[in-house]
Amino acid sequence: MLYDQLARNRWMTAVLFVLFTVLIIGLAWALEILFLGGGGGAIYLAGLIIVGVLVFAWFAADRTVLSALRARPPRDDVPEERNLPAMIEGLALAAGLPMPAVYVIDDPAPNAFATGRSPDKGVVAFTTGLLQKMNRQQVEAVAAHELSHIGNRDSLIGVAAAVLVGVVIVVCRIALRLLFYGGGRRRGGSGGGGGGAPLMVLGLAVLVLAPIFALLLRFAISRRRETHADVNAVRLTRNPEAMIGALEILHADHATVDFAHGFAAHLWIEEPTDPEPGWITKLFSTHPPIPERIERLRAIAGDPRHR
Repeated sequence: MLYDQLARNRWMTAVLFVLFTVLIIGLAWALEILFLGGGGGAIYLAGLIIVGVLVFAWFAADRTVLSALRARPPRDDVPEERNLPAMIEGLALAAGLPMPAVYVIDDPAPNAFATGRSPDKGVVAFTTGLLQKMNRQQVEAVAAHELSHIGNRDSLIGVAAAVLVGVVIVVCRIALRLLFYGGGRRRGGSGGGGGGAPLMVLGLAVLVLAPIFALLLRFAISRRRETHADVNAVRLTRNPEAMIGALEILHADHATVDFAHGFAAHLWIEEPTDPEPGWITKLFSTHPPIPERIERLRAIAGDPRHR
């Protein structure tokens, strides 16, 4: 059951990134039809966008996040912080990963995240609220969850997806303004390989719908990553009850990390949003609901409460 779940999550994440690539190519095609009159350069423009996003994510993501969240090293005079590096080192050794840098964020809301462009540049961070409200086994389960993100390069994937979404939204917004305020191709029957007006209408539809599909794909990727990390934490600790207990604490505590940190919502183990979201918020959530995550782990553990 455990390894089947992991395989499904990896497969679905790969499929979602293929769909993201198709979306970027479609957007590049729409820009070519509407502004350049065709010519077959869409695939090159799409490749340029994707490479640019990956370069930014590789060189800038971790430093930007840590600075924005005011993360600091653990303090030796605080017991739960002093023991944290040794715990992480043991888990990293068991997972076959380099020892990540360990940080603490002064925030009473229980939460944690991982970042870093590669396993040898990994970073894990915990809020003071999480360290104070969870026992050692539960903190260890959360740490294993975050190490799974590092091992699977989820931070790089998540930042790349977030930047791709930003690029899609900005490009579509600028393109639509140019079209409505005098830019674009006015001659509906010319260029575009003879497609004329129908191709231009299709290109316009792509510009309107692309941001929505980009957001949905990003959220789907984030949800798969969180599910994968939950299951991997159980595999590493061999203690599903600890991971379930940690998620139950997160679900019961309605405090959220500082609103200024919301831009990093996809990194946290629990999304820092309204604890009672509406259906629209759920649709665009970066994480699956915690009750669903708990039920999935109970199924893996063979818990009779799972239905």
